[in-house]
Amino acid sequence: KESPPKLEEALSLIKNSASSSKAKQSKGKSLLISDYVQSSIQYLAFLSDYELIFNTALGMYDFDLAKAVARHSQMDPKVYLPMLKRLRELPISLACFDVDVKLKRFESALRHLVASNSYNETDEEIANHKSKCMAFIEEHSLHKLGLELFQEDADFYRAIMVSLGERMLGERKSEEALTIFLLADPKCLEGGKRAARECGDWKTYFACCAEDNETLSTDQVTNLAEIISSKFGNMKDQSDAFASAARILQDYCQDVGYAVDMLISGHLWSEGRRVAHLRNRPDLVKKCVDASVTYAQTCIDDLVDRASTFEKTIARYAEVIELRRNAIKEAEEAGAEIHDDSASMFSMASTVSNTSMSSSASGRSMGSVGSVGTVASVSTVISVGATSTFSFTGDVDNMKHKSKFNKIGRDKKKKQKKPRNSRRRKPGGEEELAELVATLTHSCPDEYYVAVISSTLTFLLQSGKRSMAEQLLDSYTSIEAVVLKLQTERLD
Repeated sequence: KESPPKLEEALSLIKNSASSSKAKQSKGKSLLISDYVQSSIQYLAFLSDYELIFNTALGMYDFDLAKAVARHSQMDPKVYLPMLKRLRELPISLACFDVDVKLKRFESALRHLVASNSYNETDEEIANHKSKCMAFIEEHSLHKLGLELFQEDADFYRAIMVSLGERMLGERKSEEALTIFLLADPKCLEGGKRAARECGDWKTYFACCAEDNETLSTDQVTNLAEIISSKFGNMKDQSDAFASAARILQDYCQDVGYAVDMLISGHLWSEGRRVAHLRNRPDLVKKCVDASVTYAQTCIDDLVDRASTFEKTIARYAEVIELRRNAIKEAEEAGAEIHDDSASMFSMASTVSNTSMSSSASGRSMGSVGSVGTVASVSTVISVGATSTFSFTGDVDNMKHKSKFNKIGRDKKKKQKKPRNSRRRKPGGEEELAELVATLTHSCPDEYYVAVISSTLTFLLQSGKRSMAEQLLDSYTSIEAVVLKLQTERLD
């Protein structure tokens, strides 16, 4: 007895044995209903159930053998006899197709359905057959096999490609859909445009419009630019989106003013200035400078808030650590068994905090770099900071520090507050410790924020705004000094 049982081999063996001398002893009977064959089937049913044996015989497309199996089963003759009769009357390919569908062997079913095309003669019959094939391909996601089976039919091959692209688009796999639409021969430009918009590939979108001889109005282009610029994500993703929107407005609308506004929103001061000079717009140059000054002040306020938050949090963190040490010590002295995970949480939190602060302050001293009097000195300071200064950010955007300069958390509907648990948070407990570690982590600028501060400092100095640049640098170095000082105290 095999597991799973090799029923097909067993049925083939029984059928081949039907012409043996033992089977021939049953005179006047069909070989498959002879006593020998029936007893063999009964013995096979002892090892497996009749329904499985019947389906196996049916899957061999041997309808006589299936009838012989059904004879000794509890299947209703009113059900299986008409079914077998109908299958016998069908052309072999269509009969095999029906069997495959019943047994959910869909790839084999499609092969038999395609083979049944030989029975079609008129153009209408051929068209109906292709429609049935396409419906079956789409229902069971058999596009890959369909493309293999219809390689010689260029028109239907393209139709399957387009269908596959639509499926990818429906599954929100817009980049894959875009490639498939444009791989079709000829290209499916309408589908390509929809997929390009869905995945934000505006360059390919405008290329598809050009190939399709579609002329977009200024309002349509502006609307597309605004959609792109409203992209949610981290600070870098938003900056890239604003840069793309600005390029679209310049190239397809010649709207320099709006393009510069987009660049300003993405904190791309130098690019905004370049575009303004290119179009001989001194008013827009001034607008870029003024915006950078305003942003610098926002950063100063934000960095001060971050430093203050860090100081307060690290003070409470030290208190919680001391509380937990004492609690663990008292429990050990009393011989009590600690059932929660407090000790491991304490170890983990302490390790995370020390490691984060250590990596944030390792190997550098901003005070020793030099004065803020030159662009080079400021660039050196910030470029070093951009790679190794702060490493306290997580990958989840909604956990990042929220402030005036970024859009995280904006324009989103407030979720309804869930009813609070009646159990109050235990001071110094595991939950509070985890929250403190998260606050310490997210109170410090991420790598891209530091890069933006760097470019803002450089732009301010180049624009003659030395005083504001000095204030921004002082705020930046202040939060680092706080981290360095408190981290050193923690290690001591």
